[in-house]
Amino acid sequence: MKKTYIILLTAAALLSLGSCKHKTHFEVDMPQDEQTDKYPAPQGRGFLGDDLTWEDVADVKSEITHLKFTVTGAGGVKEVHEFRSPSEASEWMLPLPEGEYDVLVAANMDASNGFELSETLPTKAEHTLPATYARLTNASSNPVQAWNGLARVKVEKDKMSTVHLDLDRLLALFTLKISNVPEGTTIDVSMRGPAHYVTLTDERSAEHWGVPSAELGEDVVLGQLNASNALSAVEEFKVFPTASGVTQTTLFFHVRTNKGLELDYKGVAPVMENGKKYILELDYEKLASFMYISSISINEWTDGWSYSGEILNPDME
Repeated sequence: MKKTYIILLTAAALLSLGSCKHKTHFEVDMPQDEQTDKYPAPQGRGFLGDDLTWEDVADVKSEITHLKFTVTGAGGVKEVHEFRSPSEASEWMLPLPEGEYDVLVAANMDASNGFELSETLPTKAEHTLPATYARLTNASSNPVQAWNGLARVKVEKDKMSTVHLDLDRLLALFTLKISNVPEGTTIDVSMRGPAHYVTLTDERSAEHWGVPSAELGEDVVLGQLNASNALSAVEEFKVFPTASGVTQTTLFFHVRTNKGLELDYKGVAPVMENGKKYILELDYEKLASFMYISSISINEWTDGWSYSGEILNPDME
């Protein structure tokens, strides 16, 4: 019997984006105490530098073309700095008055990568950052992956402080494969359920930032499949996570058969979370007008779904 699968894959690791940090204007091998002795902070301030790490080992070879840091805190200070790469950001050294600061980093969330960032006044007592929202200018654009992180750091007078930021993936990755598509048949696939925006300054779980909006974004057009279209597959299409409060991801399949008939199918799948990976495999010959796909937890690293039998009324393995 043909099986239908949705699989969620995750991995966790912290890997540094660069080995040499905070050396701007300093000799490479100069100890940190000597750095601040030779280059004292202006007016008795301290220095702030960044240390970026990957939250997921799978991201190690990813390309980052834009980084935006927002720093807020002591005395109403707000600093915004942008860089073209992690190596450029690693050379950053910001003089600040002593005190506590909140730092937000947004990676690849610029206009050239298809994102918009907007701010309002802080709404959370636990940090001083303005509420920061990320949205896609085109929900169906399948943009590059983006990352975000947030942390608090204490800057001391005449010392060098480092803020450690874990870069967490923002977009969910969705792969769809449909087997046995007849020659001459086309399948247009779209998705409903992704959030309209994500609030980067809200914590969704311990030390993981980015809460999807309750507001739905526009339907996502995933593309058209046919018998000769890369084995009828949409590979790792990147979308916003499912909107808060929404209990399912809805997939729509508009089929034009090789005999000229037009048919519509609907699939209801579990929600998609920030940065996680989902794979759905379907058999064209078993498509039904309504397909219900529910979930079962497998283990602490993998949540997934595996079925045998008809997709409309599956028997769970």
